[in-house]
Parts: sequence; C-alpha cells; structure tokens
Amino acid sequence: MVKTNPAPTSLARRQLGAVLRRARDRKKLDLKDVAAAMGLGLGWSISKLGRIERGETGRLTLPEVEKLAKILELSDEELSNLIGLLRQAASKSKWYPYRDLLPGNDFRVYLDLESAAERLIMFHNNIIPGLLQTTAYAGALDRTYFPNDSDVDLDRRCQLKAERQALITRRHNPVEVTAILHEAVVHTLVGNRTVMDSQIAHLAEISKRPNISLRVLPFSAGLPLGTASGSFTIIDLKANAEGEQSPVVYLESLTGAVCLDEPDEVDEHRVAATVIQRAALDEVSTRTLLRQASKKG
Repeated sequence: MVKTNPAPTSLARRQLGAVLRRARDRKKLDLKDVAAAMGLGLGWSISKLGRIERGETGRLTLPEVEKLAKILELSDEELSNLIGLLRQAASKSKWYPYRDLLPGNDFRVYLDLESAAERLIMFHNNIIPGLLQTTAYAGALDRTYFPNDSDVDLDRRCQLKAERQALITRRHNPVEVTAILHEAVVHTLVGNRTVMDSQIAHLAEISKRPNISLRVLPFSAGLPLGTASGSFTIIDLKANAEGEQSPVVYLESLTGAVCLDEPDEVDEHRVAATVIQRAALDEVSTRTLLRQASKKG
C-alpha cells in the first residue's frame, strides 16, 4: 500500500479533476456527454465540467460526485478516493491565512503543489528562488514589488516564506531540490552589497545539504536549450491514493502564472532542465564561484 498524506486544498481539486478526466477518457465520453447526463439546465454545462476537471473549482456535492461515479462507472475504491478528495478540497488551505497577500489563484495553487512535492527541479535566470532566499534578500524584493504594503504585511510575507522554506530544511523527508541559477542572478544587486554577500554565502552553505543540489550556469555557457524561455519549476509530486501523481511545470511572468501538466509539456521542460544542468558548473565549482563572488563584494 502506498502511504499518502492529505492533499492541500488546491491540489486536492486538481487531483479530483484529474480522476474524473481520466475516467471520462477511459469511457471515451466527451464533456458534452457527461454534462448532459448530469443534467443540462440543472446548473451543469460543458464549461462547468471543464473547470472541475482542470481543478479550477471544487464546488461539488456528495450526491453529484456519486452520480458522476455512476456515469463514469467508477469502482467503489475510485469513488472512495474521489469522496476523500472532495472533503479535502472543501477544507481551507494551509496558506489560507495569507490569502490577502497572494497574487492570484495561480500562485496559491503553486504553494499547494510545492507543499505536496517530493522533488523540485528549477531554473532561475533573474532572481534567487524563494526557497533559497535569506530574510534580508526576500525583504528587499518585497519592498520593491509591494511598495504599498504595511510593515505588518511585509513581516507576514517573510513569515510565509519562512514556512515554505521549512519544506527543505525539516529533518524528516525534506523536499529534494535541484536548482540551477544563471550567473546573472549572483551578480544582480538586490538591496545592498551586504544583503547580497549574505545571500550568496547562504547559497554556498545551504547547497551542502544532502537534499539540495545547486549549480550555476556561467555566462560562458551561452544560451542552452530552455534558457531563453525564462524561469521554470518542475514539481514532482508525492504519490496519491492511486499510487501516482502527474508532475506539473510552473511558469511565472509579470502578468500571471500558469501550471502545465500535459505530459509532452512536462517532458519538454525536463529535457531543457537536463540540458541546462549539463552546461552548468558542478556543485563544487558552484560553491567556489559563490564564495569568490561574495568576497569580491
């Protein structure tokens, strides 16, 4: 039996939707077929079912789930799993207390995915990823990007980041992180020189942890496949009740963020990550570069 933990709220919605989508595909039914069977004109539509399958809404009742299970001919075990996900989706996320600080649903979904991750593979070409930031570096970024925040809210942002970072520093089953940073990140001044020197020294130190692999892609490496498209994170999730969970790619931009879970899209980013990693310095050389960069500051 696969041992699982309760899924965070947003992740539970995604898992619930994925179960329904796979079952519908297995039955070779269109969204229209299932929506019609559920009752067009009774609050059901193709768009509503599509939102449920994409995990964008978890507004389902137990009778509706049972009816969907009957239409899709789910087994008793599959129905039981679905009901469990429904209950989890109805609960409040761990990050609910910070909801007023989070920039849209996409990042809230990412936080839930991150919390349920077994491994994270990330490439960053502009700033140091949140999980590896010092308090001073994170604070300098927050004061720049959230200039209207009160001191209280800025402190809450730091607390949120500290809670996230516990995922990689906890003693029991810390999340594995493979991080590749472009050398430009090391030389981009955030805050002041003291902040940067402390941050770079922190990177060198935290990279010694057995669950963290940190590499720098040097300027001399040029532009390997995948670097031109910007930063990305591949999230390999812990097993769910079915013994599997599809990986997700998270992309973020100035105007929003998106989670990709189509196998071909995930595979493309995994290939890109492998190519970038091969072009990057090894872990020992990376620590040497970081220490030298800190001393030069």
